[in-house]
Amino acid sequence: MSSSSAPSDASANTPTENTSTPAESRRQAWLDNYTRRSSPLLSTLALVYLATFSIQAIWYDPEAEWFRWMNTFGLVLWGLFVVDLLFRFFMAPIKKRFFRRNWLDTVTVVLPQFRALRALRAFTSGGVISKKSGLISGGGLTSAALAAAIVVWVGSVMVLNAERGAPNAEIVTIGDAVWWAFETVTTVGYGDFVPVTWNGRALAVLVMLVGISVLGIVTASLSAALVKRSHQGPDKVDEVLAELAHLKEMVARLEAKQEGSTT
Repeated sequence: MSSSSAPSDASANTPTENTSTPAESRRQAWLDNYTRRSSPLLSTLALVYLATFSIQAIWYDPEAEWFRWMNTFGLVLWGLFVVDLLFRFFMAPIKKRFFRRNWLDTVTVVLPQFRALRALRAFTSGGVISKKSGLISGGGLTSAALAAAIVVWVGSVMVLNAERGAPNAEIVTIGDAVWWAFETVTTVGYGDFVPVTWNGRALAVLVMLVGISVLGIVTASLSAALVKRSHQGPDKVDEVLAELAHLKEMVARLEAKQEGSTT
């Protein structure tokens, strides 16, 4: 997927060295243009992949024909993500830190159990649900709240899929999985449901890290919105500046009057 402010973005591929040749500069400009144009489409496909993955995780039936068709469709989408990542890698003028800067794309391509996390690319710069896309209203608060909901849902379906069939598994329904994801993201941790597989526990750590970050953004956006809404009346700085200008005018008049009386 194309490279966000958040995990990877178009600017992440920009060379930091000032010794780039004209050919490298043209190549980078072409890559930036490709990234900007392909990001909305690829982020939309990531959401489509999440939808198919969710259906397969909730109504797991590997023997059903519809399940096999969805599995094939998911593999095709994953193949597109692989092609996109490799294409951007080979086109990037500087490759040294490419995969580290595009860590989300790399993880979701290399590790099959984390592929559903690619849906988060929809909220990054250039994504189909980013602030700049204009698809959603409400600014950063709405975008952050949607991202938090996506994190909870992605964590739910991934851990449900990871725990399926494990001995002594506690998370066996989508309801259990969603409840566990809310507990994990908010760091409440009642302990009534815990993953028992190493895949599930690795996902739990990832959900904790990503969830805390997203909830921090939600809290900051909500605080900013409340402060902005509660701010009424003229700006205090403007008031002070206007008062200073008035005082300077009074001093100037007094000085002029004093000069007139002495003469």
